[in-house]
Amino acid sequence: MNEELLFKLTKIPHSTGIYKWLGKDKQILYIGKAKDLFVRVHQYFDSNVSIKTKELINNVYDIDFIVTKNENDALILENSLIIQYKPKFNILLKENNNYPFIILTDEKNPRLIYTRNFNKYSGIYYGPLASSIFKKYDLYKLLQEIFPLRKCEKIPNKKCLYYDMKLCVGPCINDIENSFYENIKKQVQQFFDGKKQIIKNLVLKEKKEVKLLNFEQAQKYKVLIESIKHIKNFESIIMLSQNEENIDVIGIYEKNSIFSLIIHRYRKNVLFECSKYIEEYYDNLLEDSISSLLNLYYLENKNKPKKIYSSFIFFSLIPLFLPKKSKYSKIVENANENAKSHFQSNYLVFQKLKERTRDALKELEEILNISNINLIHSFDISNFFENDKVGAMIVLENGEFNKKLYRKFIIKNVEIKGDYWYLEEVVRRQYRNMIQNDQQLPNLIIVDGGIIQVNSVKKVLEELKLNELIMVVGLSKDDKHKTNALVLEKETIILNKKSGLYFFLYNIQEEVHRFAISFFTKKHSEKFIK
Repeated sequence: MNEELLFKLTKIPHSTGIYKWLGKDKQILYIGKAKDLFVRVHQYFDSNVSIKTKELINNVYDIDFIVTKNENDALILENSLIIQYKPKFNILLKENNNYPFIILTDEKNPRLIYTRNFNKYSGIYYGPLASSIFKKYDLYKLLQEIFPLRKCEKIPNKKCLYYDMKLCVGPCINDIENSFYENIKKQVQQFFDGKKQIIKNLVLKEKKEVKLLNFEQAQKYKVLIESIKHIKNFESIIMLSQNEENIDVIGIYEKNSIFSLIIHRYRKNVLFECSKYIEEYYDNLLEDSISSLLNLYYLENKNKPKKIYSSFIFFSLIPLFLPKKSKYSKIVENANENAKSHFQSNYLVFQKLKERTRDALKELEEILNISNINLIHSFDISNFFENDKVGAMIVLENGEFNKKLYRKFIIKNVEIKGDYWYLEEVVRRQYRNMIQNDQQLPNLIIVDGGIIQVNSVKKVLEELKLNELIMVVGLSKDDKHKTNALVLEKETIILNKKSGLYFFLYNIQEEVHRFAISFFTKKHSEKFIK
C-alpha cells in the first residue's frame, strides 16, 4: 500500500456517505455506502475478510469518498454511480432498479401515485425514497389514508368502497372545489417539508385514537410522525417537477493558499457524479484561479447544466446563482462540506507531491545541466504487428500534466516500418506544426526507449534546426518491463527506485504509454468492427 493511500485512510471522516476504491489508473473498482465511512473502509483490512475482498484490496491504489447528509442520499448516490460506472467488483444493478417516488398528479382531480419511473406522470414528485428506516410502500399507504384523494385511475360513474370508508372525497358523485385540492396539496407539501404544524395535528389524532382504544390506527399515526421527522433531514426529498433543470452545485474550501473545489452534478434531480480538484494559487488570486478552473471544466464538458449554484460568485462561462433560502441551499452547503473533507484528506498528500515534483525537477535540471525545465514533451508509439500504427504525445508544464496539450497521431507513411521510423514521423509533424504556428517549444523531450529512440528524435531536431534548443533523453526498462534508467546521448544513469526523480519519470512513462494504448485500442476496435 502506498504512502498516500495510508495517509488518506487516516483522514476519512466519521460521516455518512459513499466511498470508491480506485485502481492503478484511477479506474473505479468498487462503490459502496456507509453510515460511518471511517469504520466501513477500515473493515476491509480485517484479517477475516472474504477472498473477493482480499482480491479487491490487492488491486487498490487510491480511495475517494463523498459525504452525504444521511443514509437516504448515500443510497441514492451509490445506486446512480454503480449504474453509471459499472465497477468490476460491484454486483451490478439493473437499469430499472430505481428508488421510488410518491407523486401528486396535476390532474383536475389529483391522485397520489407510487412509482419508480420518473417523468411517467405529470405532477409533483417527492423523492427518491431510499432509506431503510421505514418501508416506502407502507408510507405511501398511510398517505393514502390521511389524504382522501381519488384512488381510481379512471373516475367511475358511481361511488366505490373507498368513498364509503371515507378514504376518498368522491369526485365520481361530487363536484369538488379547487380550494379543497389546494388545501390538500399544501398539506402534502408540509408533510414532506417536515413542518411542525402537521406533526402537531398528527400527534393530536394519535392521542384521540388512543383514547378511543383504536390502537392500530394510533400506531399508524405514530409511524407517520416518525417518517415525517426522518424525511425532514433528507436533502434529496424535495419537491420535483418534470421540467426541473439539470444543475451543477459547486463547493469550495480554501486554506494556506490552496483551495479544494467540488462539482456535484445533479441530473433528473439526483446527484449522479462528483468531480474533485485541489489546486495551489498565488498572490491572492483565488478568484482568478477558481474562475480559470471552472472555465476549463465547462469548455471540456459537453453536457452543460442550465444553472450552477454556489455560495461564492465567480466569473464563469455559465451564470452562477446564489441559492439564498431555497431548496438548493442545503445542497450547496453539503457541497462545501465535501470540499472541506476533500481538502483535509488530500492537503498533506498534495503538498508532499508538490515538494516531490519540485525536488525531482531540480535534480533532473542538475543532471541535464538545464536551468529551468518548464515544458516537457514525451512521446510513445503503439501498434500491433505493424497494424493500426499510432503515436502519442503528452505534455508537462512546470511538472504538472496538461491534458489540453496532449496530441494523438495516426502514422501516415505506409512505406516505413519500425517504431524508430514512426517516432521520427510523429516528432517531425509535431515540431513543424509548432514552428509554423510560432508555439512555445519544450526544454526537454522524453522518449519511451533507449539510445536508438533518442538518436531518432535528435536526427529530426537537427533537420528542423532545433537540436540546440531542445534536449532529448530516453527512459529504458529492465527485463521486468519496469522503468530503470535515464538514457542520455553519452551515458545511461540507473535510477534509484526509491527516489523522487524515479517516481516522477516513471509517472511520465506510464502516462504516455496509457495515452498511446488508449488511442491504439480505439483505432483497432473501430477497424475490427468495420
